[in-house]
Amino acid sequence: MRESRFPGRALIFLSLLLRLPFQWRRCKPQPAKVSRILILHQFLLGDALMATSLLAKAREQYPLADIVMACPPGQAALYAGQPYGVRAFGWHIRNFASICQLFAMPRFDLVLLMGENRLSYLARAIGARWIVGFAGEQPAHKNWLLDEAVPYAQEPEAWTDTAACLIEGPEPRPYRVEDWPMPPQSLPDLPDNYIVLHVGASSATRFWPAAHWQVLADAIRAAQLSVVWSCGPGEDALLREIDPPACDVRMAGCLSLLQLRQLLAGARACVCPDTGVAHLAKVAGTPLLMLFGPGSEVLFGASRFFAHYHCLGVGPAIFPCRNQRSVHHRDVDWALRCFRRFGNGANACRRALCMEAISATAAWQTLQQLLQISQTAGAAEGTDHD
Repeated sequence: MRESRFPGRALIFLSLLLRLPFQWRRCKPQPAKVSRILILHQFLLGDALMATSLLAKAREQYPLADIVMACPPGQAALYAGQPYGVRAFGWHIRNFASICQLFAMPRFDLVLLMGENRLSYLARAIGARWIVGFAGEQPAHKNWLLDEAVPYAQEPEAWTDTAACLIEGPEPRPYRVEDWPMPPQSLPDLPDNYIVLHVGASSATRFWPAAHWQVLADAIRAAQLSVVWSCGPGEDALLREIDPPACDVRMAGCLSLLQLRQLLAGARACVCPDTGVAHLAKVAGTPLLMLFGPGSEVLFGASRFFAHYHCLGVGPAIFPCRNQRSVHHRDVDWALRCFRRFGNGANACRRALCMEAISATAAWQTLQQLLQISQTAGAAEGTDHD
C-alpha cells in the first residue's frame, strides 16, 4: 500500500505555524559561520548526478562544513563513498519516518534546493537559517519561503554547470573519478574491450528502435569489440525485442547502482539515451555517446565540470516538436526540448520520431570518433606521466 503524504505535510504545516512569526529575525550567515549544510532534493537519478558540481563547490567554499545531501532512498547507496565528504540521507515526502529524521537532525545553517523550491517549506519547517534556490519556479507560491533566489542561466549552458551557481564563488574544479570513491563491487565475468549498450530510459519517448540497436551492435562486433547489454528493472522486454546473440553479455535490470557504475567504469565506452545511466557513466569517467531525441544536448550533454571525460551526442539538431522551454518548472528562453509523455492522450507523444531519426550509421560513426578521442587522450596522459 502506498504511504500517504498527509502525516509529513501535517508535521511541516504545524512546524511552520510556530516558526513563521519569527522569520523577520533571519539573516544570511557569514561563510565562516556556516558549519552545517543541507542539499535537499527529490530529483530523479540523472538530474541528481548532473548536479554533482554543486557538491564539489559546496566543499570548496565550505571546506570544514558538515554537508548532508537528502535524496530519494534509492540513490543514497550510490553515495556510500561520500564524494567530496558529503553524507547522503535517503528520504521521501511519503515516508513519515524519514521526515521525522530530518526534523531530529541538528539545525542547518544553509539549505540548497537544486531545483525544487517547493521543498523550501520543509527546509523552513526543520529550522533552516538560510534557504537558497533558483528563481522563477512555477507556480510562484513555491518560491515564497526562499531567502535567496538565484537567477537561472541566461545563456545556453549545461544544467551541470548551472547547478553550481547556487553557491557564490568561482566554478568548482573539474570532476575527477578519484573525487567519488566507490566500494568494490562483485560482477559476473566480463569480456575484454567491451562497449556497454544501455537500452532503457525513464520515458518511452527516449527508446531507440530495436533495429537501430542491432545494426550498431553488429558494427561493434565487426570492430572486434565485445557488447554488454544493459537495461533497468522491468525493461527486459526491450532486450527481448533486440534479441542479442549468445556471444553478447546481458545485464537485464540485475545490477545495483554501485555495480552498474563499476560495469561502466571498466567499459571502453557507453552508448545510452539521455537518461540517468548516461550521467552515471560521466561519474564513472566512461567515454559516453548520448542519443538525443526529445532531450537537449546543450542542457544535458557535455559540460565544463565533466570536461576531463569525453561525452558526445548524436541526434537531430532541430526537430519540429522539440519546442518546449521549461527546465525544472521554469521558463528558459534558450532551452529547446520535449518532455511530453508517451501515449495517445492529448498533448502526448504517440511515436518517438525524434529517436527514430537517429540513424545507426550516425551513431556508429560518432562512437568511432569517441573511441579515437579517448584513445588519443589516454596516450597523451600516459606520456605526461612518463
